[in-house]
This record gives sequence, structure tokens and C-alpha cells, in this order.
Amino acid sequence: MNMKLKWGTAGRVRRAAVVLGVVGLTAGAAVATAGSALAANGSQPGNLTLNPASGPGTTQPTWSTSTACPSGNNASAAVEEFNTDGTPATRVSGVVNSPTAPITNATLLGNMTSLLSSTNLTAAGGTVEWAVACFPAGAGTGTPVYVQSTFVTVTAAGAYSTASSPPGQTATTTSVSATPNPSPTGGPLTLNATVTSVGSTAIPTGTVQFAVGGTNVGTPVTVSATGTASTSTTAPATSGLVSVTATFTPTGNFLGSNGTFSEQVGSLAATNSPVAVSVTVPSTGTLTVSVATGGVTLTPASPQVTPDETASGTLPTVTITDTRNTTPGWSVSGQESTFTGPGTNTIPGTSLGWTPAFMGSAAGGALIGGAVAPTGADAGSTGPGLGTAAVLAHAAVGTGIGTNTVNAALLLDIPATAPPGAYTGSLSITYVTTGP
Repeated sequence: MNMKLKWGTAGRVRRAAVVLGVVGLTAGAAVATAGSALAANGSQPGNLTLNPASGPGTTQPTWSTSTACPSGNNASAAVEEFNTDGTPATRVSGVVNSPTAPITNATLLGNMTSLLSSTNLTAAGGTVEWAVACFPAGAGTGTPVYVQSTFVTVTAAGAYSTASSPPGQTATTTSVSATPNPSPTGGPLTLNATVTSVGSTAIPTGTVQFAVGGTNVGTPVTVSATGTASTSTTAPATSGLVSVTATFTPTGNFLGSNGTFSEQVGSLAATNSPVAVSVTVPSTGTLTVSVATGGVTLTPASPQVTPDETASGTLPTVTITDTRNTTPGWSVSGQESTFTGPGTNTIPGTSLGWTPAFMGSAAGGALIGGAVAPTGADAGSTGPGLGTAAVLAHAAVGTGIGTNTVNAALLLDIPATAPPGAYTGSLSITYVTTGP
């Protein structure tokens, strides 16, 4: 991490600016580099929320869901945005692994203005959909299904707002059931669906297409004045669990939705001939650590009231993602070099301290490192400083799965004996695996 310290010339009340440039990232000997007619892609409009739900375009909200990803697609999840015509645009969040429960306060990849610039929005008042892609494999891989979603509208002032449905449209939910359950093989089966509006008492209008085991049953059924639809069919001829789905296709100003139900066909009785089943689960996943690009300017305190002058700033965001199913744990640390100035003048690396913090919630049981005070003449500058390596964040063996984003408040205690001039140093971020 390169630093430059620029001094003024007005006596002892000096003004300083310390610039932290490129951050070195090492692991052992390796280096890691850094509309109203809008249709819904997500099957659960309104189940994705941003915090804050509205604000200026410079805001970087967190995101949460009110439901988990569905079974079979709950190995990982990420938020993706779509264009105004419903076509995919880009991913806007990091990957959350194992979303088997609702996701809380996860991190987006930037502020709203920068994220929405990847869509085809061209005018204020435009609306696009954001939906959670639920993946069958870790690290956001495999063919996703889009589940929880919200709709983002841009105002003339460049601000944003979110809603469970686009302007002029109402989101819906569809629930489905089958009777009897369990059903005898080849026996009669009645399929029932109920379609309701989200945040409204209006009865949705449209049709429901039922399917059993992925095969459509007859033709779409018109939703009644009470919001229900039903049809009759026969159960499959073989025993086992079979998926029953109901897909609502709206008419008027409603959004479509779908529901699923698991129907047991045939007997649940156990046999008298148990079969031993075994499997060897391979080691999978990786540990990646990256540091946001760009420098950091340490700003001097004003007025200076202590024996030594001070300057402060914030470490660039460090993103730690661990998808390894062996859960060996990890540790990320930082160490500051000596600042070199004009001639042979220096400022020791111990003059820099930090206070690490998570950005959002910690994932996978990760822990934040302790505060390290700088060394100097000021009250509280008790050391030892970052001249020796200090932990930024860590995870013990058996923990650390998921994505954690951290930064640190930086404080430089500038020795009173340091002559004016430009000083340069480097802060190295290093990560290691803590277990076997």
C-alpha cells in the first residue's frame, strides 16, 4: 500500500494528507489480484428488500430476503438485475452460500447509480426488476431459478425507490395443494390453487396451468371470482414424491407467480430389506481474498491539539470468500512498512494503527480483529502499531464459510520530529489457512 504525506508550511499547525495507494495482497508466495408493462422474472415479488428501501443514487444498501431459496437450488444465491424488457443485465451482489434460511443484510457491489447503469434505463421514472438467483451449486454456478424479487424505479433527481410490483401492477402469490395426500398409484387426484394479491384486496384475474411431475395437466384453468382454480387428474402409476406446480398467468395489471407442492404417491411403509447407501463427498471450494482498488487519503485532524499531529482514513474494502467444504478456517492480517520521506527522513510503520470492522453482518462465524493503537506521544498512542503484523479478521477451524467484507479505520500518529515533505510506505494484506 503506497502512502504519500504532503505537508504545509505554516509553522507547527501543519496540514497533512497521506495517500494510501496500491494494496499488496499476498498468500504465502502467491499474489491475488484484485414500466407498467414490466413482467416479473422472480416468482416471489416483494420477498427481496433493500435497506434503505429508497434514497439518493449514491446509497449502497444491503439486501435481505423474507424466504430461503428452494430445495435443489439452495447451494448459493446472488442478486441479479434485468433490463426494462425483462432481459438479463448483470449481477449486482456477491454470492451468498447455503441460503437455506432467509438472507439478512448481505452486501451489494456498489452504489445504486453505478449498479443501475448496467441496465437499459434511459429516463427518470423507469423501472427494472432485481431478483435473487438461487443456484444448485456453490459460488453462484449452475442453472439458477429466480425467486425473491423487487422492482427499482429511478426518479428525475437520480434517486431510487423500491416496491413489490412495478408502477400500476400488483404482485401476486400462488399456493397449490393436491387431495388426497398421499394418493394411491393411478388413483384420482384433485389439484387446487389459490391466487392472492400482495398488499391489495383485489382478486387477481388470469389463468392457472397445473402440472404434475413436470407434465402439464390439461389446459389453463380460469381463476374464479374468489381467486381459486382447480382441476382433476390421476396420480402417477409409480410410488414416490411427485412435484405439483401451479403457474398463474395474469390478465390486467397483475404480476404472474407460481406455487409448488410435493405429493406422496403410493405407500409410505418401509420394506424389510434395508439397503446400505454410502457416498464419499469430495473436497470442494476455494478461499479468495481481494482488496478494492484505489488509494486512501489520510486527512489531518483540524485543529491539532496533541503533542503529535494525526491523520486518519479508511482501508479499502477487503472481501473474503470461503466456499471450502473442509472448513479449515482462515486469517487475514496487515503490516505497515516504514514511511520514507525527503532525503533520509522516515516515519516508522508503528506510527500507523487501525480499528477493523465488518461491513454488514459477519458470515459463517468469522471474527473481526482487535484494534491496534499507533505508537507515539499522543494520549492513546500506546502501540504496538502496524509495524508488526496484526489480524484484520479471522475464522477458526470449522467456521468461516461465506463472504465477509471488512475495512478498518486508520490513524497515523505523525512524530513531532518528522520534517515536512512527502512520505511513502506500504501496507501489505496477507491471508493464510489456519487449519489442515
